[in-house]
Amino acid sequence: MRALSALFAILLLASCTTIQFTPDPLKDATAVYSWEARGRMVFQCSYDSEGFFWNFVQTEGALLNDAGQRQAVLQPNFGITARDGSTIHAKIISQGEQISPRDLRTAVFSAQSEGRGILEGVRYIARRQPSGGMPLVTCTASQIGQYLRVPFRARYVFYR
Repeated sequence: MRALSALFAILLLASCTTIQFTPDPLKDATAVYSWEARGRMVFQCSYDSEGFFWNFVQTEGALLNDAGQRQAVLQPNFGITARDGSTIHAKIISQGEQISPRDLRTAVFSAQSEGRGILEGVRYIARRQPSGGMPLVTCTASQIGQYLRVPFRARYVFYR
């Protein structure tokens, strides 16, 4: 029995040494902008083998500075276009837990910027303090193909 316990302990320790933790991408990044997002998450009623559901389609909305001035527009596929024409293409690389069924999750996006301007060199975006954005009801057969726009707000922090 002792030999079995010792073997188990060795295997457990060996497996612990192979665990790799993903480094925090924002650790060495510098925040350059913090804008409020006001918009809608767009879903379409869909059906699969598990039943009817709201399928995420795109984000619509604007990013505003603290004075309420539009700085950028949210585009489909997590794109962002700034007031000066510079753009970002982003993809989610991590998400926080869902605090409430009605609220989006916090998220970190990797970003690739295009064009010269205020978004040039932005590498990451963090979505913080989300409120709303998630459908609270399921769709039905009579809604198949229909769209649902759910209002949301969040704080988007841009990092270089």
